[in-house]
Amino acid sequence: MTLVSILGDFHSSILPISYEFKDEISKHIIVYDDDYGDVKEAERVIRGQKAFLNTLPHDSRVKHEIVTLKIEEDSYSSILRCLHHIKESANEYSDIYLNTTDGLSSVAIVLSSQLLSIGAKVISYDRYANTYNVHTSKGMEKHRIKHNMDIETHLLMKGYRLLEVADKIVLEKRKHLIYDLTKDLTRYKTFSNILQKTSFDNITDYDDYKVLLGKIGTKDQKFIQGTVFEEYIYHLIVDKFDFDDVWTGVKVQFDEAVENEFDVLMIKDNHLHTIECKLVNKLDGEHFVYKTELIMDYLDDDGKAMILSIGADNVRVISKKKKLTQFTLGDKARANYGDIKIHQGRVFDEKAFLDDVREWFL
Repeated sequence: MTLVSILGDFHSSILPISYEFKDEISKHIIVYDDDYGDVKEAERVIRGQKAFLNTLPHDSRVKHEIVTLKIEEDSYSSILRCLHHIKESANEYSDIYLNTTDGLSSVAIVLSSQLLSIGAKVISYDRYANTYNVHTSKGMEKHRIKHNMDIETHLLMKGYRLLEVADKIVLEKRKHLIYDLTKDLTRYKTFSNILQKTSFDNITDYDDYKVLLGKIGTKDQKFIQGTVFEEYIYHLIVDKFDFDDVWTGVKVQFDEAVENEFDVLMIKDNHLHTIECKLVNKLDGEHFVYKTELIMDYLDDDGKAMILSIGADNVRVISKKKKLTQFTLGDKARANYGDIKIHQGRVFDEKAFLDDVREWFL
């Protein structure tokens, strides 16, 4: 099989098809425009495709050749040269599969019409339904994706570098301790707040928490004030839903000097999502909405995000003339526009949270 991928604006739609057919591809031809921005994005996707192949055993039948074709989108002669190269690369024309999903429209139109006429096939992936159509000169067949990517594969194929992730074996071993610590989140939050001014050993009246943290083997302030809540949310997601993969404690390098930490990552049907977990007295909602919106541009074209803020009312009256607001109406509007769900409350309602996760991500 010779797979031809035309890179357009939504590269996340290219990855599911290349992964779905990884066992059948002998050659993967990646076509992209010569515009500076397109070249930069294409280089990252190409790097990711090669990195994925390099993780496979040397004798793996999945390994295939990657060929790159840089063209001029608005040049008919350039597109025809691309067509000639594609035809020369395949053993049989019937083995050519052109993935036009979100590709450059002019390129897709010319290549599709020419390749269909010689017996090749054209693929169109539906990133919302996680299905794809195979078009021939005689008709069309619809198929459901059989092989969904896990989180590591998704990140790798996008050309990103995984720096850190919590060990799932360790997470499972201390799961019961995390659940015990978070039985009463309001009380636990009071305990964690005391660490702002008092050392762990000098805290009184919370011996049960100190014993549980002792079994985990930590007195670390960051772990107590952040990681515990993040792992609690991670376990809720794993226990209550059927995501294809869930991670916590993640740090990813998108590009040189561009890194980001993720509290929780989940992937379902090739869509990568994230939840920002905050157990706090106050939050700069505008900052987190803006930050999350930028991150999602890197993470997944089709993914969604949630900002989970628990511990205080959204609007608090500080004095007669001053109010403290976490998320303004403007923040909420911008979040909604950027596919970001805000779940905020003074007290954590597990059922309401799970309902929001189910409605928003699944």
